[in-house]
Parts: sequence; structure tokens; C-alpha cells
Amino acid sequence: MFYPRFKSNEAPKENNDSKNAATSSEQRMFSRFRVNFPTRFRNLNVGRRGEGRCLDIGAGGVGIESAQALEPRTPLEMWIDVADGFEPINLKGRVVWSQRVESENFYKTGIVFDCPRLIAFSRVLKMLRK
Repeated sequence: MFYPRFKSNEAPKENNDSKNAATSSEQRMFSRFRVNFPTRFRNLNVGRRGEGRCLDIGAGGVGIESAQALEPRTPLEMWIDVADGFEPINLKGRVVWSQRVESENFYKTGIVFDCPRLIAFSRVLKMLRK
């Protein structure tokens, strides 16, 4: 089964010219894959918890949607349930961007991992092959 890869290092913009798109692609070290995994997170600054859905994932970061707005540079601890029979993947990272989706009343957020965990990411790749 084929899953489309895409690159996007920042929130979508209305005036996205080819120069900006090339710059975003060059900043990302790992490609992202579209997924739909339950996700929990904890703001490491204030301890506030939240949950949402992981929409895309790569070895270097994730895109999530949740009911919470998260400020850029906020450190997070995350648990991503890839439904492979093992414990959720536990990762730490920081918010790069967060944008409210007006029509749906939720936020899309881009998070970069503090330390890419290729072993954990291999579990995601195995799930995508099924």
C-alpha cells in the first residue's frame, strides 16, 4: 500500500510562493507520512495535559490536531498510540507553529522532536506497511 509523503515545516500560508516552499522543504531533514493516531501530550512548562490526533509523522517531528492552542517553543512530552500492540511511543519535542482551523474549531500544530528516535519511527513504518 502506498502512503503519500509530503514536506511542510511551517503552517500553511495563503501566499505560498515557490521560494517559500523550497525553503520549507530544505529545512526538514526527514519526510513525513500521513497517519491518524491518537495522541496525548503534556506541556512541560506548566504540566497541562491534552489530547488529539497525530495527522503526520516523521523521524524528526509530528503534526497534530487538538482542541488546545499551543505557543511556539513550548516544550512537550508526547505519547503516540500507533496501535501495534506495544506501549505508546513516548517522545519529547517543542512546538514550532500552531494555527486555529476556523471552520472546525480546533488547532493544527507542528512539533519538532528534541532528539529523532529512529527506532520508534520504525514502528510507525511497520504499521504503514500493513
